[in-house]
Amino acid sequence: MQEVQVFEPISTPLSNNGSSGEKPAQSKPKRVRKTVGIPTVGALSTMTPAMYAGKIEKDPTPWERIENYDFYSPSADGSRLMMKVSRSKSLDVKTQRTLPTSFGQAYKIHLDASPSKPDF
Repeated sequence: MQEVQVFEPISTPLSNNGSSGEKPAQSKPKRVRKTVGIPTVGALSTMTPAMYAGKIEKDPTPWERIENYDFYSPSADGSRLMMKVSRSKSLDVKTQRTLPTSFGQAYKIHLDASPSKPDF
């Protein structure tokens, strides 16, 4: 008499790309985010005035070549200080408002690293 081996099928759960129908219980608590507030400042009369000197490039630069957070001016004399904040926005430093800007040419401004106190 011959022995007959009987194989039972192995039941494996179907794969759902690593996700089962149930969500596992979250064991880790959320990390507390460390935040830092804006420092408080007194009245404007208690602030120290400072002046920054800079150099304006003679030739206009295409908008695509101006890096984010670079200062520039749309005028050759540098009378309107602007900052590129993204690919499609710039910040007018005087009014502190963002403006949609996505093409054109402007004059890059390079500010000196240290401010100087005015003589008044």
